[in-house]
Amino acid sequence: MSEAAKQLTKRERLANKVKINLAMSVREVLDPIKEESSRPRRMAYFDRIFETFAHGGEATVIPRKGEKIIGTYCLFVPEELIYAAGARPVRLCSGAYESVEIGEDYLPEVACPMVKSELGFAALPVLSFFHQCELVVMPASCDWKVKMAEILKRFAPVHLMDMPRVKEEESSRIFWFEEVKRFKRQVEKTTGVRITRRRLKQAIRMIQRAQAAFHRFHRLRKAEPPVISGRDALEVMNAYFYDHAEDWTEAVTRLNDELETRIRDQRQVAKRGAARIMLTGSPMVFPNWKVPSIIEELDGVLVADEFCTSNRYLNDMVAVDEGTVSGMVQAVAERYLLPSTCPIFSNTIDRQDRLLQLIDDYRVEGVIYHILKGCHPYDVETKIIEQLMERRGIPMLKIETDYSPQDVEQLRTRIEAFQETLKGRRG
Repeated sequence: MSEAAKQLTKRERLANKVKINLAMSVREVLDPIKEESSRPRRMAYFDRIFETFAHGGEATVIPRKGEKIIGTYCLFVPEELIYAAGARPVRLCSGAYESVEIGEDYLPEVACPMVKSELGFAALPVLSFFHQCELVVMPASCDWKVKMAEILKRFAPVHLMDMPRVKEEESSRIFWFEEVKRFKRQVEKTTGVRITRRRLKQAIRMIQRAQAAFHRFHRLRKAEPPVISGRDALEVMNAYFYDHAEDWTEAVTRLNDELETRIRDQRQVAKRGAARIMLTGSPMVFPNWKVPSIIEELDGVLVADEFCTSNRYLNDMVAVDEGTVSGMVQAVAERYLLPSTCPIFSNTIDRQDRLLQLIDDYRVEGVIYHILKGCHPYDVETKIIEQLMERRGIPMLKIETDYSPQDVEQLRTRIEAFQETLKGRRG
């Protein structure tokens, strides 16, 4: 062993090991997708964002001049307020198996793998943008997130946002509005920038432009036969985590233009007769794409999803009725609470309606319900969704998994049988 290697601490050696294994995982996910001849060429922009994971994430998030980075751990964090303060939101949700073991030093084995993975990256210097944050924001969306916020304080300044559970009540809206105002004050304190009417209005409009590109993208996904794969759609939306909203909007606009051309030219990414599948349940984050990869490697096609890391992320726009700072902050607060279809809320009728609407809009033949082990909100609602699908006559496959690659072949067998069942029902 070299003298330099001897001088490395145990923590540094572990971080280097995780970096090497993460780089291998990134290549294993991206290389086969990039080789597909039917793939839209504009996907190269989004590939570059995730390729940086293989190099320590140093070029994943490139702040503009004077921008401070504020990390977020859930879609309930009002990004408009962060941009209005001249800062950059970066969503720190993680899908890497490599950092789970590190997270288990702080959490029990039964904890949600996403939370363990996130905590592993916060504890070790593997991906640089995890350690560039001036502040990290944690909505109390589940019990794991609440306890994770407490542990994270060892590594970074943490702002915990409490969440109401009965969102239909006026008291809940008032409570959440106060939480968002408290968050606004914290962002202003962190950045040293006051959020003015002009700044907030500009930020709202910028996010609305991103949402317009998002809605156009998902309309184009309805094309039959499909002109973009489900894996690529997940990549596009995951890329928003790390990109500036303006740059992402421009890239998605160029991709949308290409997809419209592909529709006219009848270029497709799936074989005719491929089983049309929707994914829902626990969120999926790069590079943990083993389920969508298996679906499409088996000649199925992932035509839709209902994840807080994808289809749900930019779905609902801010509706500004009053042009004052207070009025716009209230409109922003309502955007993140009232339309949300997260299962943490006491009433999930709107979530059930949303799933049925997606099934109709995307002509879904079967639903795969994805549960991360330890993800209680989605696990608890499984029976409700099973009964909903049964009443609607839509086959549903429940998959419980984690970030480990050890169950890939078992999943492949079950998903292959499910897709054959869907094709058999057509007769």
